[in-house]
Amino acid sequence: MDRCCDRLCYYETQQNIKWWLVPLAILLLLLAVAAVVIISFVVVPKLKTNVADARLDTFAFTAGTQGGEAAARTPLFRYNISVALAIVNPNRAMGIEHTKPLVGTFVFHDRRLHNLTVVEAGHKHRPGKTEEHLLHAGGEIPGFLLGAAAAEDLKKQDAIGLFKVEVRLSGEITHQRIAIAKKRKLSLSCPLELQLAPPGPEVVVFHEVDCKPVKQDKMYF
Repeated sequence: MDRCCDRLCYYETQQNIKWWLVPLAILLLLLAVAAVVIISFVVVPKLKTNVADARLDTFAFTAGTQGGEAAARTPLFRYNISVALAIVNPNRAMGIEHTKPLVGTFVFHDRRLHNLTVVEAGHKHRPGKTEEHLLHAGGEIPGFLLGAAAAEDLKKQDAIGLFKVEVRLSGEITHQRIAIAKKRKLSLSCPLELQLAPPGPEVVVFHEVDCKPVKQDKMYF
């Protein structure tokens, strides 16, 4: 009789524990979902960016060489710039996904010289990792596209021997593998002051430059 009573009590105890476990499991699940939601909207995805190295090989007006006498009188602006860009995901727990391409724009005196894609949309940046990207811009444009003010500024900088060039970064990121994660638009400026590199492979000393957030509505012509 006592054994039956013990078994019955044991069975009832098990059933009571099960009834408590179900709402407890539901509560824990709701807390986990709430935590993910809070993290998604409170923890803003971030990237730290700096220019680790840069080299300026050409940055000057030259006479046109094709198209006859009229073209020869039309100056061309030639440029050749290389930049080593270091991008850090400071979050050691969460990865970053680029929801839009990260675009780099080389700019002089608020004039767009060259656009290129640093990383494509969908690129994954692992937690706590540093990625290095080599950017190169080179070519020539008609001098009049820079404008008179930019041409005058170029002459002054040429006399000093130090050229102010900006690398502008724009894009959009979110936390990886979180469906409702908050998206963040990127708009960064990396201001550079560069001397022309001597001919040949000689190494030019460069001091690292941090890229700073700027207004997203700033446009370049």
